[in-house]
Amino acid sequence: VGIGVILTYASYLRRRDDVALSGLTAAMTNETAEVVLGGSIVVPAAVTFLGVAALGPIVEKGLFNIGFVTTPMVLARMPWSMGFSFFWFALLFLAGVTSSISLAQPAIAFLEDEFNLTKRKAVAVFSAVTFVLCHAVVFWWHRGVLGELDTWGTDFALILFGTIEVILFSWVFGIDRAWTELHQGSDIRIPGFYRWIIKYVTPLMLLTIISVWVWQEWKSKLLMDEVEQANRPFVLMTRIGLMGLFAFLLIMIWVVWKRRHPSEENQ
Repeated sequence: VGIGVILTYASYLRRRDDVALSGLTAAMTNETAEVVLGGSIVVPAAVTFLGVAALGPIVEKGLFNIGFVTTPMVLARMPWSMGFSFFWFALLFLAGVTSSISLAQPAIAFLEDEFNLTKRKAVAVFSAVTFVLCHAVVFWWHRGVLGELDTWGTDFALILFGTIEVILFSWVFGIDRAWTELHQGSDIRIPGFYRWIIKYVTPLMLLTIISVWVWQEWKSKLLMDEVEQANRPFVLMTRIGLMGLFAFLLIMIWVVWKRRHPSEENQ
């Protein structure tokens, strides 16, 4: 939710596919692995070996630092550190590969459906663009590029677009129609109070998170108050790249829209 993946895969569903049970199973499995197991292992270990005072500045630079900076420091202090480190990064690699495949599908489907590319060509175009863009993170991650991408891509954009999706789903599409669609072909019945949670509680919570973030951090983030002077050109370059990529995607969508809905002058 919030990055186009759920919308893309939803388009492949048949009318009576079980969305409720499948969604519940996927969400519970994901949150159990990421939040319960991951949080129970990483956070206590990091606090134990590094201490709260040393951990704070590291986490402030981005959540990715937990996996790629903090955790290796913790593993280095454990018995059999080489073995644990190997398995840790092997699991991170598998998680990254599988997540990348699922996250790539919206872009690949867009190229296939709207520009009539074959699957092979769409994957090749996406892979080439991704390969080029990833080099900024590879070479300048220590300059704050990775943290900047994490901030705008995860902390801000994910919440913003998730809020838009929830509002469109529950208010524009309508909670009554949405509730009917959720239960078509479903083997379980979602408790009725979730109607109010989806329509009122979830949008309100997400809007509150965005509002608090804007109130507390927007000025310091935009002015790069917490960024070291030497790293500011790299952070600024990252922002320009993100805006350029976003503008390019909007242009592609506009081209497709004009092709599907030609003006009267062109008809």
